[in-house]
Amino acid sequence: MCGRNTIFSDRKTIKNELKVDIWKNEDDYTPSYNLSPTQLSPVLVKNEARAIYSMRWGFGFQSKMRPIFNARAESLSIKKSFKGLISRNRCIVLSNGFFEWKNDGNSKTPYFIHHDAGKIIQMAGLCKWDIDQNGKRKLVYTIITKEARPSLKDIHHREPVMLSENAASKWINVNTPSGDPLSYLYDNTDRISSYEVTKFVNKSSNDSPECIQRVLG
Repeated sequence: MCGRNTIFSDRKTIKNELKVDIWKNEDDYTPSYNLSPTQLSPVLVKNEARAIYSMRWGFGFQSKMRPIFNARAESLSIKKSFKGLISRNRCIVLSNGFFEWKNDGNSKTPYFIHHDAGKIIQMAGLCKWDIDQNGKRKLVYTIITKEARPSLKDIHHREPVMLSENAASKWINVNTPSGDPLSYLYDNTDRISSYEVTKFVNKSSNDSPECIQRVLG
């Protein structure tokens, strides 16, 4: 699963690295070292141009059910809530790394999982318009997950789909599809590393570089 994310690159880096043509409401971007569901973050889509929109993390915030902030890759084509979004509502969720908690018996140890060269991770997502608690239309997204790769299974059995650059370009290119879009979900970057961080990140209101501080020793 992926329930805590980060995106703290500056705007110039994001635009250059992801070849962004348009950034809607760019000045509203706030870097985050501890991003939780229901919060806003930049999400990349492509219609005529590669565009970033600010979207809220999670589907279904008017529902009495728990909001959907992850979607399993294995059941996307089966579940009604996702099946209709695959053809036209694909997106890339930007990440400088995310957190998972390793179960160590009586306690859980947080780890920061990131690109080993410091690049922005391009997570596969689905997006749509939703209605918030105040009756206003909002763009929302969910992050697609799959079974964790061997190097991460010791931390958690699931991971977000972290696309290769080639697969990411195909995933968001909804106007000129080439092949089954679900096949792109298994073309992942292999440049992923992890390290233990302090429990400062456990509190979702803590949002500073201390969240990604490595535990020494």
